[in-house]
Amino acid sequence: MKIIILGSEGFIGKYLINHFNAKGYSVFGCDVVEQRTSFFTYYQMQKDLLQWNAIFSGQEFEYCINAAGNGNVGYSVTSPFEDFESNAIDTIEILDSIRKFNPSCKYLHISSAAVYGNPTVLPVEETAEMKPISPYGWHKLMAEMICREYHEIYGLSIAIVRPFSIYGPGLRKQLFWDTYQKFLNSPSELMLWGTGDETRDFIYIDDVVHFFDLLLEKAPMQGECYNVGTGISTSIREAVQMLFKGLGCHPKIHFNGQHREGDPLYWQSAIKKMTDLGFVPAIDFITGTQQLANWLNSLQKEGKG
Repeated sequence: MKIIILGSEGFIGKYLINHFNAKGYSVFGCDVVEQRTSFFTYYQMQKDLLQWNAIFSGQEFEYCINAAGNGNVGYSVTSPFEDFESNAIDTIEILDSIRKFNPSCKYLHISSAAVYGNPTVLPVEETAEMKPISPYGWHKLMAEMICREYHEIYGLSIAIVRPFSIYGPGLRKQLFWDTYQKFLNSPSELMLWGTGDETRDFIYIDDVVHFFDLLLEKAPMQGECYNVGTGISTSIREAVQMLFKGLGCHPKIHFNGQHREGDPLYWQSAIKKMTDLGFVPAIDFITGTQQLANWLNSLQKEGKG
């Protein structure tokens, strides 16, 4: 089996590379950064010259997972055009290369729960109204429409996933990483955004990778969408407290009551479509945050935190 992971040097991409390599797949990776491992074939792309045609005309892939693109909401607010290029334009260029040179390739597109914005009903179903509140969310929604276009008009096998809050060792951004960095600068007391009552649906990275594997094996790939979460709503306050419990630290935590532009208030995923494919999460939140805390502690001991 040949599989190519786009964005292979990112957080999700690295886990996917290792997972499919362990399964014995012929694994290929693609990213814009210098690649430092050698157990898989790697294409280093130039940001201004993304040679998708060369990649998809040179190999016959059975699967492609697109884990590339900007994943930073704040960056999308300050740099909307660059985010549009990364999350929407790249998508149509990739799909058009697949259409021309590798039309039998099954394509899994990683979108985001940001397409929902602030849902009015929880848990949020895949059929809920799309109301993005950030450029990132809008561009992810545009990319989803491109995926549906290439399925409906050109018959490509495509599935779309909308992850909620993925976490785990190796993620150097978002809530847990940002909170940890603030803690390193102020170990006794720290201030966080929001009220602490905002909620997220946290899912551990290993469970995400397992579900992607199930999708490639079992999903009809007819342009359909799948939420990726646990169906469990956790407050930001509770999540941060759980992280510090794992770290063995007890700083005073304050919330400034202000909301950052583009951040949703309350998230909880409906996961029936996941469970219908046989998905059962293996890592609960207590275990996951402990493993994350262990990784953060190891970075501190190595002087890499």
